[in-house]
Amino acid sequence: MRLPSSLRMKLACDFARVKTQGSSQAGKFLVLGALRVEALKEFQFGLITGGKLGNAVVRNRIRRLLREIVRAHRAEIAPGWQLVIIARWRAPKATLAELESDWLRLARRMNLLTQKLPAPPAP
Repeated sequence: MRLPSSLRMKLACDFARVKTQGSSQAGKFLVLGALRVEALKEFQFGLITGGKLGNAVVRNRIRRLLREIVRAHRAEIAPGWQLVIIARWRAPKATLAELESDWLRLARRMNLLTQKLPAPPAP
């Protein structure tokens, strides 16, 4: 299942606004920047994978893993946020589980995730 195009940040000015006006947290494999935008009905995200990470194959693999993490936790991300996920130099050596735990830790630290409701009791 693909993420809708409306969730992706495409404009350089959006990335710049998150950098200048938002806040950020650094983890072992990722840096997560976030800016609260009340006009958004859902959230938006953008990915940054710099050339220092490796060649195009490596950078595209990291982007695929990061999009999968966002897709898997889409329902938990609070609406009204613009997120920028920056892969650090250690990211190419990380597994999906390591990237996901790093992302979840940063998102919780920044209060980006909504509280999951407990499952209703079985009748």
